[in-house]
Amino acid sequence: MLKTPLCHQLGIELPIFNAGMGGGVASAELAAAVSNAGGLGVLGMGGLPTDVTREQIGRLRTLTTKPFAVNVILALAEEGQVDACLDGRVPVLVLFWGDARPFVDKARRAGTKLILQCGSVKEAKAAADGGVDAVMIQGVESGGHVKGTTALSIALPAVVEAVKPLPVIAAGGVADGRGLAAALELGAQAVSIGTRFLCSDESAAARAYKERIVGAEAEDTVHTLLFDIGWPNAAHRVLRNKAYAEWEAAGSPPSGQRPGEGTPFGAMTIAGARVELPRYHIFMPLEGFEGDMEYAALYAGQSCSLVNDIRPAAEIVRDLAREAEAVLHSKAS
Repeated sequence: MLKTPLCHQLGIELPIFNAGMGGGVASAELAAAVSNAGGLGVLGMGGLPTDVTREQIGRLRTLTTKPFAVNVILALAEEGQVDACLDGRVPVLVLFWGDARPFVDKARRAGTKLILQCGSVKEAKAAADGGVDAVMIQGVESGGHVKGTTALSIALPAVVEAVKPLPVIAAGGVADGRGLAAALELGAQAVSIGTRFLCSDESAAARAYKERIVGAEAEDTVHTLLFDIGWPNAAHRVLRNKAYAEWEAAGSPPSGQRPGEGTPFGAMTIAGARVELPRYHIFMPLEGFEGDMEYAALYAGQSCSLVNDIRPAAEIVRDLAREAEAVLHSKAS
């Protein structure tokens, strides 16, 4: 009941992707666990160097023989990062925050399926006309960097209609089987899930960060431009913390005039190097983070209301599929 035409096209059993959460949060271990459970595991390489991308693709191939994807954020991509994916003939490449059209021909020659994550009907239609294999539409309820400005329940059917018969993947606000079933009924052929998989054992997010999400509700998130060092003018959804509260209390001053701007609040290892993080930096806390999480970017979607534990990714995939099957079967009968 859950297997869609896109599943057949990609060679997967279930229409479930983990979101390619950047900075390596969507680790090789997470992607492999999702792929091995029947979904499409997505490696999150946004903001990381090209050599790390090559290395992590190689690592992922040692962990699964199933189809997988790599996510690259074009606005942050190093020269050669997309080429590294295509030269490595990854099964699926998901691009975000940029134009996928320059890569269509090379992807086709490499045998790589090309997906663009979009924020609007207009962007999705341009990508479809440009020759991508599928589009992903992001709702404004998403966590992390958010190009969408409309709720998924509105954006998804509009995009499905605008690009048909091209497959559409839904992103934003889905964290359980009911959400998966609803997205399929609105015309999606798969869902991309971030916050639920961030709170998996295999994601590379710091444990305390995962626990903050488990304890949060949708009302604890905010859509903002605050955490912009490293990527200015890119909207994102995060959990409110002291960094946000102090900035708000100061009158929401612009970049360059914010409380404690430039002050280091912690450090962690990124791409093999120990890096000090200044306030308002875009990187979220990863495993090994040391510092005050109250000043970190704690990306989370409104679906945090539905995330109540930290579990193995394979269990999450199985539960999503089982719940969605039950919902769809109940409606059918």
